[in-house]
Amino acid sequence: MKNWYWSVSQTPEELHAMLSELGELFGLKQGTGENTVTFERIAAEGVVSEVEFLSDNAAVVRYNTVSAAARGIGSVMANIAGRQSTGFTMLGIMVDLSRNLVFTVPAMIKMFRRLALLGFNTVLLYCEDTYELPGEPAFGMMRGRYSAEEIRTMDDAAAAVGIELIGCIQTLGHMAQILQWEQAYGDIKDTASVMRVDVERTHTLIGKMLDFWSENLRSRRIHVGMDETHDLGRGRYLDRNGYKSGFELFTRQLNLVNDACIKRGLKPMIWSDMFFRLGNPAQSYYVLDSNIPEEVRAAIPENVELVYWDYYTLDQNFYEKFIEKHRELNGEPLMGAGVWIWSRLWYDQELSGNANRACINGCRNKNLKEIFFTMWGDDGAICHWDSAWTGLTEASDLAYGIDDEDAVARRYNALTGSDYFINNLPCRLHHPNKRSNRENIMPAMHNSDLAIFWDDILQGLGYRNLQVIDKNLIPEIINEFKTILKALEPHRNDCGGGNLNYAWLLTRYMLNKMLCRQKLEEAYWAGDKAALKVLAYQELPQLAEYFSEVMSEFRKQWLAVGKVFGLETMQHRMGGQKERILEAAVRINEYLAGVYDKLEELEQPLPEKAERMAIYCDMASGSVMV
Repeated sequence: MKNWYWSVSQTPEELHAMLSELGELFGLKQGTGENTVTFERIAAEGVVSEVEFLSDNAAVVRYNTVSAAARGIGSVMANIAGRQSTGFTMLGIMVDLSRNLVFTVPAMIKMFRRLALLGFNTVLLYCEDTYELPGEPAFGMMRGRYSAEEIRTMDDAAAAVGIELIGCIQTLGHMAQILQWEQAYGDIKDTASVMRVDVERTHTLIGKMLDFWSENLRSRRIHVGMDETHDLGRGRYLDRNGYKSGFELFTRQLNLVNDACIKRGLKPMIWSDMFFRLGNPAQSYYVLDSNIPEEVRAAIPENVELVYWDYYTLDQNFYEKFIEKHRELNGEPLMGAGVWIWSRLWYDQELSGNANRACINGCRNKNLKEIFFTMWGDDGAICHWDSAWTGLTEASDLAYGIDDEDAVARRYNALTGSDYFINNLPCRLHHPNKRSNRENIMPAMHNSDLAIFWDDILQGLGYRNLQVIDKNLIPEIINEFKTILKALEPHRNDCGGGNLNYAWLLTRYMLNKMLCRQKLEEAYWAGDKAALKVLAYQELPQLAEYFSEVMSEFRKQWLAVGKVFGLETMQHRMGGQKERILEAAVRINEYLAGVYDKLEELEQPLPEKAERMAIYCDMASGSVMV
């Protein structure tokens, strides 16, 4: 990588800390050298970043915000000249730190530096319980919770590169992680994941939550959640108080939380879905004619900002209409889009790219000023997080009005030292299809990679679900895996962006798992005992070894960026998967020896209406997994 030098005396002081921080990871050094970069602050509307190369060895970055200057540095490193601008005053991401993977502080700091070079200026830390509260030892216990000191350290590092850290918490639902501790929090439990709104202890706890973020972050903004509380008031609240409408309980809680925020000088935002859900009998979010009563509209505090979250819609027109619905409800919203890493093994380029183009263009047409991209960790944060840097690079360019894959590739290479197109190859492990037999299931949920990865080799729920969707999917996926495996082979040592050796190991394992299942079905129904013997003695033991290598690499990359807590969940699951592969060999041997006259797991047909979401609890067993 080419080194660029900057001078303290010729650089605006507001950039010194950022340049020093970035210099620890990238080819950016203080002092004099062959290649020099200078900076000029300009007056301009929006966020403007302009790079001019005066020669091969000299560049000037013109900017009007610190984040624009950082993006300009990224452009210099990528040898991209010209003026770039965005109308988004907030360009951020939300990092899920509540579904097993809690990043270490050094890993977060590295993330901030990379994000700054892409032009991001905001990071929301989604923490349901993964932070310490005084007098609450069960809050975030064994979950990798952050201390106040760790949050302050991250805030300092983020601020140095022009990024605002915002706490993103929950103050009503999504609290199952603490409510499981009955002795500690049974008195505030309404349902399994929703806190009671009628007890003082709930609001005392919320006060402690708000104090934590207020005292340890510079930002005066906070996201207080309050989404997806479908069963609000229908548990212990109902037992003790009788029925109250969801609207009434929700708005009461919102106003109490808002008052607590105002008391601490905080400006809250919430997810908007519950207003729309509670306004229609089906409790659907994306309903343009949802009837929200006037008294509910009036009960929404004026200073509470609504976040419209949508990572599924591919229609720009819908985004524009729904933005207007939010404005009618409560003023100017924020947009919560998505970089799809949840319920996936690798970043989903197709879904993210298509949804974000429609979303960003819709926001731009409607002059929406604030957008962030959620990065959830559903199904245990199994997705390789660093695979998303291709998506983050693309999303930042789209936000700056640039839809040029070659430009994205150059910026990504400067950021990671790796090849954009090679890193997007494993995106195809999630085989996109729009051929569901159930129209009400969004294409986003057909995560074929996890259907295969978590599939029980004997029960074959994932394998057979793919057949239910389309009988041609199995051979298509097998051929695609073979193509990916061959293409990744020369790049296994490349870990600058995503860990391509891990991607190769995943592909090899899932390809062979598909082939083993295919052979098992064919040999069993053909009565080919010789083929079954080869499967039991050679191919299934080999498959178990392939999976052991996947597990080992998964552990290594987890501990390279994450706290140790949460890893145990994935190892429990993966260890069970390996044991079931070995059990399949035992079952086949017993069948061949006449101990059993059939393999019952293969005998039960899967009806067409049995299609399921492809996550661990759906694929690992026909039983409900607790």
